[in-house]
Amino acid sequence: MRIKTLVLLSVLLSINTLYSQSGFFTENWVEYEGRINNNRQEGERTRVSDRGMSTHPEFSSRYEAQVNGLALVMVKDTISQLVMAELICEMWGGHPRTANKRFQINGGKTYSLPSEKTAVGNCEYLFPTIKIAETELVIGTNAIQFTCDRGETFWGHFLLEEIGIRCYYRPDAQFLKRSGLTDFRAVPKFSDINLSESVDIYLKFDKSYEEKILRVHYFGYYKGYDWNGSGKESQWHGYQFKRNWNGHIGTVSEPPYRCNWDTRMIPDQDQPMGILALVEFNNGIKCWSDVSAAFNFPSDRPHVKLIYCSDMPVPFWSRDGQLKKATFKLPGNPEDIEESQLYLKIWDGGEGDIKDPFKLSGIPYRITSGNSPHDLVCTINEVDPASLKKGSNEIELISDTEHHGIEVCLPGPALVVRYKKYNR
Repeated sequence: MRIKTLVLLSVLLSINTLYSQSGFFTENWVEYEGRINNNRQEGERTRVSDRGMSTHPEFSSRYEAQVNGLALVMVKDTISQLVMAELICEMWGGHPRTANKRFQINGGKTYSLPSEKTAVGNCEYLFPTIKIAETELVIGTNAIQFTCDRGETFWGHFLLEEIGIRCYYRPDAQFLKRSGLTDFRAVPKFSDINLSESVDIYLKFDKSYEEKILRVHYFGYYKGYDWNGSGKESQWHGYQFKRNWNGHIGTVSEPPYRCNWDTRMIPDQDQPMGILALVEFNNGIKCWSDVSAAFNFPSDRPHVKLIYCSDMPVPFWSRDGQLKKATFKLPGNPEDIEESQLYLKIWDGGEGDIKDPFKLSGIPYRITSGNSPHDLVCTINEVDPASLKKGSNEIELISDTEHHGIEVCLPGPALVVRYKKYNR
């Protein structure tokens, strides 16, 4: 355990050093215009197709085949004061087996977007952060060109719901000096905690800055369900859905910025955890805090297990009445379970006329929005332990839509099971 603690402390320290040196940033977002993306459909978002689709004999008449993968973003005249920059986006991974998703900024270096799991046939919804060279940027309008390859699918295609560029400023930047924030520092603190149930968090900072703060977001570093699609269980948990933070510890907008983190269903940890805050100021500048000291759950805490499917179809996607099945292997006896929850992330193309599109052990659970938004839907359903059985528990997914239907996105369904305290 000492080695694992030292490893995590090293990770936390490196993150802390990075954000201490370049913790102040602004976010510049693409404001979608169909004429720029060559797409005049209402309610649309940046679409990207492989370059062979515009002349494809079967699909070229579809409006999606004529999109150009272009997005424009305005960056203000502060790029000479940057220490680094990041492209952030919210991305539907696209048609399974779409390959080599990538982009350029202003015709510069080619950067890769996560493609490996989509390329082998999986369904994904992602929130990647890609470090880019600040020298790629210009003052004013920046052109971001996205593209992909067809791979082994019928049509290489993916969607970008949101696209932004984070600009991190040097500590001595005049931009920061004028804002009066140069010396701001903060760190999350906690006291009087019962880690097995919850954690009370507050922000330690110089109170002279209080009137400048708009809100504070808290994030935990721990092993848990991968809502953001990064492929990692141990990470800083949270993602910007429609530019708003989700899947994090919480957001508070009133001083003293206290937040309660419900840790009852956080899985057992094999390494220490940490807490980080993101402070938003009234002037639009944002700042990462220092990282809290590493901490652990008490040794007598009830076991909490994160259980993924032992097998899933590839892709895990139902349409046209195709029944898809997957299986959970539940260790131990259901009567030893105190509480259980079903975690699921889907891209919701609709269930059609199917009343109960998703069942676990024959019990239906609501996993869709009911109005086919063609968008991300994340759900947590309470599961009666009595409905589970030791060993195999089968999932059934079905949609009878003609087109997209329901896509189960990686990492797929998961059960989070909290055992009774005596079962240690």
